[in-house]
Amino acid sequence: MILLEEYFNNKKALSLHTDNAKVLLVYVNNLLTEYIRATKKQLPINGLTHNLISGNLNGDGGYRLTDSKTGAKLSSHKLGKGIDIFDPKNELDDWITDEILERNYLFREHPTHTSHWCHLTTRYPSSRKRTFFP
Repeated sequence: MILLEEYFNNKKALSLHTDNAKVLLVYVNNLLTEYIRATKKQLPINGLTHNLISGNLNGDGGYRLTDSKTGAKLSSHKLGKGIDIFDPKNELDDWITDEILERNYLFREHPTHTSHWCHLTTRYPSSRKRTFFP
């Protein structure tokens, strides 16, 4: 389970971004629970963040400040709508299907663009596809 405090990693956010993140984490945590139940596997902890979020000590796999140099200018991370899950063997990404994403109200960046992490978001991509190319 990913906590709101882990997602923000001591970063100050607008209340709208906090509200967005609360929704995101409900859906992401539901998906992760479904994964554990279906596969009987535990999710690995990232040794740098000490939780399930990918990235480094800066916490750029969770919330990103609007002036962060990581990712795109309009990244879903900067709105509280995107997260990178630590997935070193790509097992989570291999398990996820568009049906699973739809059931959990999520979208993901295509696994060919996210080796060793899984990018999940509540923001509709322009393609409107559950699995999208950036």
